[in-house]
Amino acid sequence: IGYGTLHPKTAGGQIFCVFFALFGIPLNIVFLHRVGKMLSLLCKKLGKYLYEKGMRKKKIKFLTLLFFLATGILVFLCLPSLFFQITEGWSYSEGIYFAFITLSTIGFGDYVVGKQPGRNYFSYYRTLVAIWILFGLAWIALLFNL
Repeated sequence: IGYGTLHPKTAGGQIFCVFFALFGIPLNIVFLHRVGKMLSLLCKKLGKYLYEKGMRKKKIKFLTLLFFLATGILVFLCLPSLFFQITEGWSYSEGIYFAFITLSTIGFGDYVVGKQPGRNYFSYYRTLVAIWILFGLAWIALLFNL
C-alpha cells in the first residue's frame, strides 16, 4: 500500500493516516467491489447476447473471459504505458512495468507519475492517473469474479 514517496512526517499526521486507513481501506474495497459488479453486469450482458445468438455456454464463458481480459490488457496496461511513455518520458517497457506494478498493488516507488523535474504536466494528469488506478483495480477484481 503506497509508494513511500509521499508520507506523513508528524506524529499527528501519522495518527490521522492510521485512522483514515481504518475507514478508507474498507470503503475502497466496497467501491472497487461495486465497480467490479458493474463491469460484471457488462460481462453478463455480453454472455446473454451470445447465448441468444445460439452459442454454447462453455464457449460463451471462454469468449467473455477472453474479451474482458484482452480489453483490460489494452485499456489498463498497453494504452496507459504508451501514455506514460509520452507524458513521463519513460520507455514503453518502463510504462508496462509501472502499470503492472501499480495495478498489482506491489508499488515499489521506483517510478512515480507526475514527479519528473523539468516536465510540464497538464493540470488533471494525476487525477486521471488516480481514476485509471481505481478502474484498473476494479478490472482486476472483475477477473477474480469471472
